[in-house]
Amino acid sequence: MLVIQYVNGQTNAEKVYQKAAEFVANQQLEVPDFEDYVAIKRGTLDGQPLTLADATMRGLYNYLNQ
Repeated sequence: MLVIQYVNGQTNAEKVYQKAAEFVANQQLEVPDFEDYVAIKRGTLDGQPLTLADATMRGLYNYLNQ
C-alpha cells in the first residue's frame, strides 16, 4: 500500500493507493491525479518510509517508475 501525505495549498491531505503501480499509472493519464510540483510531506510504501531526493509528486513518480 502506498500512502502519500502532501500539501494541498495550505492544507495537509492524504491519498492512499492499494499498489504503487496504481499511482504510476494514474500519473501517466492525460489528467493525472496530481500536478508534478505538489509537495510531499511523507510517503510510505508497505509501511516503510520513502526517502525521496525530490519531495514532489514528480520525484515520487520517478522513484517508483525505476
